[in-house]
Amino acid sequence: MKKMCVLPAVFVLCVTAYAQRADFVTRLIAADKATYGEVCYLSAVYQGFVGENASYEDALHALVQKGQVNFRADVNGAVTLQELSWLMAKLWDIKGGLMYRATKQSARYTFRQFKVDGILPATADPSKKASGSDVLNMYTACLRTYGGAE
Repeated sequence: MKKMCVLPAVFVLCVTAYAQRADFVTRLIAADKATYGEVCYLSAVYQGFVGENASYEDALHALVQKGQVNFRADVNGAVTLQELSWLMAKLWDIKGGLMYRATKQSARYTFRQFKVDGILPATADPSKKASGSDVLNMYTACLRTYGGAE
């Protein structure tokens, strides 16, 4: 129960600290299915690749240039938990297990590593479409577990 109360508080502090636009966060919280563009925007702004007024396309383009995202990604396509895990792993220096390192942080083993580290529940389905609250919960859980960004 404490975790459920602490997560929103940590989220609010993180969002304020990293100056995300309030309308973006509001839309993301309300989204039943988060899009690739929204996750790329969150990642690119956090890493300082784009400003907070950038479009989702600009954020995706910045991540493609940095080699963090596949250039064929659709900004309007729904993101799965496995893809979300892979995108979030680009933000932090995660040591991970043998297979995580051997596969050079493949999406499958990133998802499994997040389950081992307690970021995701053990029963999480990799093909489930992530909601906006899933994105923000994973973001705050990664902040608590892995600390600052790379």
